[in-house]
Amino acid sequence: MPVSSPLLLAVLLVVYLPPAAVLAWHDGTSHRLPNRWVAGLTGGVGLALAVLALLVPALRPALSAASVLALVLGAGAILLGLLAPSLLGMGDAKTVPVVVLMAAALGGEVLLAGLLAGMLLAGVLGGIVLLATRRAGARFAVGPVLLAVPFLGLLGAPLVAAALGTA
Repeated sequence: MPVSSPLLLAVLLVVYLPPAAVLAWHDGTSHRLPNRWVAGLTGGVGLALAVLALLVPALRPALSAASVLALVLGAGAILLGLLAPSLLGMGDAKTVPVVVLMAAALGGEVLLAGLLAGMLLAGVLGGIVLLATRRAGARFAVGPVLLAVPFLGLLGAPLVAAALGTA
């Protein structure tokens, strides 16, 4: 993680976590991620990281890379949501950019570990839903798993760093 990681962790806990928790709860109960909340989360995290980049020049390259990754993966997710809505709901697709931005800002290992853990957890939950309902078309809220990616990434980053030999 970058030297100023306490500042990035502060953004995660103060700016990202509160609206992400509300969104996760809302998606879990209604299977919807309201645009206003997703936009507020995206705008808040984007603004906080932009201010951080202005105040801490050493973070600019990492935050720039995180922004590019968020735009590219977010565009891909939105395209997937438009072309195959049964695979990825549009609320989840619109949430991907801020999740990637936050996780990538914390470091490459955090992003990689978070994405791997998020896919694994979503797959396990999907399997549980499939077994419990015995229906192939059963749906479940992926938003809570998606919004947990930066936290899952923080937990798994040491394992990814060790596997990559960057520890």
